[in-house]
This record gives sequence, C-alpha cells and structure tokens, in this order.
Amino acid sequence: MKTLAAILALLIAAPLFAKEELVTLPTRDSVQLTIYNSEDLTLVRERRTLSFKQGNNRLQFSWANTLIDPTSVEFMPVGVDASKELEVLDTSFPAESHEMLIWTVACTKPAAYQVEISYFTSGISWSAEYTGVVNGSEDAMDLTAFVTVHNRSGEDYEDASVRLVIGVIHLVERIIDLAQPGTGGGRGMPRDEWEDMERAEGDPNNDAAGGMARPKEIQKAGLSEYYIYTIEGKETVPHAWSKRLKSFETKGVPLSTVYRLEPDKFGYAFTKVLEFKNDEEHKLGKEPLPDGLVRLYKDAGNGRLSWMGALASKYIPKKEEVKVNVGPDAECTMKERRISLRKRDLTFQERWLVGWTTVEEFETEVRNFRDRDVEVEIHRSMAGDFEFAGEGFEKHDADTQKIRFTLKAGEARKFKFTITIRSGTNSRK
Repeated sequence: MKTLAAILALLIAAPLFAKEELVTLPTRDSVQLTIYNSEDLTLVRERRTLSFKQGNNRLQFSWANTLIDPTSVEFMPVGVDASKELEVLDTSFPAESHEMLIWTVACTKPAAYQVEISYFTSGISWSAEYTGVVNGSEDAMDLTAFVTVHNRSGEDYEDASVRLVIGVIHLVERIIDLAQPGTGGGRGMPRDEWEDMERAEGDPNNDAAGGMARPKEIQKAGLSEYYIYTIEGKETVPHAWSKRLKSFETKGVPLSTVYRLEPDKFGYAFTKVLEFKNDEEHKLGKEPLPDGLVRLYKDAGNGRLSWMGALASKYIPKKEEVKVNVGPDAECTMKERRISLRKRDLTFQERWLVGWTTVEEFETEVRNFRDRDVEVEIHRSMAGDFEFAGEGFEKHDADTQKIRFTLKAGEARKFKFTITIRSGTNSRK
C-alpha cells in the first residue's frame, strides 16, 4: 500500500521549538471520492481516528508526488464530542517545503477522536459506455451500461465510496495547476455548494450493502443542475489503474428502424438508423445518461453477435432521442429523378440576364424489400430565396423540409415535390 497522498502525523503537544515526535498514521476509517467529469476535479473526504493529548497538537499534511490542490485542504472534527473538544488554532506552511502544511489543533480533553480531511485533487476521471444487443427483428435491444473509473492522481484509494457527477461546473483555476509547487489561488467550487451535494445524498460514509459477488448497484439522485451516480459498496482504485463497473442493464428496450436521408448528420446517402429514447416508454428515462460510446450488435443466433454500428454520444437528457447510424441497407432503396425544369421571370439589364426564377419538379420512389415495416425520413435542404411545395412535407428548420412515413413490408411509395428558387435581382433576400 502506498503512503497516503498526504502523510499525516500527530505531534506531541509542545512549544513549536520543542522536539517533534511522529506518531504512526492509523489507517483510514473511510474515504469517499466524488468525481466531476466536466472538469478534472475530484473531491476526496477521508476520515481517520487520531489520539489527541491535552493542549496544542500539531498535525502535518503532505501532498508530495500527488495532484492535490493544497489551497483546498481542510481539517474538520467529526461528531459532537470532537467538535466540542477540538479546535484548529492555525494553519502554517513550513518554509522548507512547498508540499506540506501543519495544523495546530487545541484539545481540551485527551482522547481518540474521528476527524475528516477533505481536499480536491485532479487526475481521477470516469467514462461511460453502452452496449446494445439488438434482436433479429431490430425492434428491441438489451442495453447494458458501464462506467470506468481512471486513477492518475498519484495516490491509492482503498475501500473508497465512489460517486460520479454529471453536470457542468466552472473553475476559476484548474486543480492540476494549483497542485504544482509555487502556484496559488482559490478553490474552484465553494464549500457550501459541495456540502449541499453531500446532504442530498445523506451520510457520505453509509455504505450500501453488497459486494462484488453480484453487479454493483449504482444509485442515482438529482440535485439542481447536477446528477449523482453512487456506486454501491466500496471500491479500491489504485494509482495508474482503471476499474470498470456495471451501471445498469435493461432488457427489451424498444427500437425504431428508420431509413433516413439527412445530409447534415449522415451524409448524402440513404442510411439505416436505429433510434430509441431516454424515456419511460423505452424502459429508460429515470435519469439523464452521461457522455459515452454507444455500441450496437445484432443477435445472430447461437450465441453469436454481428457488429452494427456505434455512436460517440454526448450527454443524453431525459426524453432525448438517440440515433445510431448503422450504415446503408440494400433492403430499402430510394430513387429520385427530376421530371421537369423551367426558368421564368427572366430580367435583363441591357443585354445581360440579371434575374431569373428556376422551377424544378422531382419524383421520389422509396421501396421496402424487407419482410417488416420500417420508418422512412427524408430531409431536403435548400439555399437562397426558395419556396418548397410537397404533400406530406413539414418544415424542419429555416433551410430544410422533411417528410416521414411508415413503409409496410414489400411496399413502394412515390411522392412529388417542387422547388422554386429566385436568383439575381428576382431574389427577395
């Protein structure tokens, strides 16, 4: 086991110039990691039971070879008795070391008391990933989510309670900069803000039951613009290690198969997209889902899986739709042809054409060769001063019209639309 990122030692009560006697550091009673992923930031709260003598005691804290923010380190007695009998008189920073501080703690009644030392560190992060196994008819999938904790902080954390925070925070200075010798500044998040988060979760050291004999339960709770994932039980996260944990598993999440032409997102090809929503109708929606890689596989039978596609998804709020492009599929085709082109309202200046209006009419045929119904969605984007006319189309944005419909198994559908574009002096824009 590594020495604590901070070396703690209780010194015998004496004047500052007296000989200092170091006492062996007891093991942690508990440690909690609250990892914020929007910034390189982790709140560490650790509790230890220390023996204090009557009078002034000196407690040393060192953060050598770690990424701890020294400006964030705080000492707090835990419990009514400790709060009554212990008082931090001052905090000093020895000249001989830029990686150490010393608390002078007054004790009115000698005894063993539990204390909490909290600080921010960088170098600990977490990532999310999702694996979906799609059934043969592509109308449902089994979705499993994982979170992986990465520790590059320089310190081992044994038997830690781990909490993962979704949400954006704003730091005045980066913790990794504050952790370097000779740098200064203040802590990025006010103490009362993260204390509110602790109270929202209850006792931070009340560990949930259970161990690694079964998948960890990850409890979720909302607080203001943050969302907290609390991993059940305790985890040991050594320095330079990563640990992967199951977040949740949901069977039979409904899927929609959509054949989509949407150039801005999927290019100028007609592609197959699998869609689901983070809502209760799709057996999800209990909480927002963090950024992560969504991988989809198809159940090919006999325990075999075939690759379908992946999406590097951003934060997924409740009721947000997730669309995974799994590429072209020849079982659904689209043909389009221009059936007329004419120009009108020609405007000349002297001998030059300076204004004109173009009218184009198109016919599109979509055919479904599959033995099941599919959804089709087609986007048409235009530029300039235009007018669009087509039955079944609706406005998607200022430059785009779209049409969406269900195409039954083996069915073909044709539809027409007209685009009128005014150019040159005819343009009203």
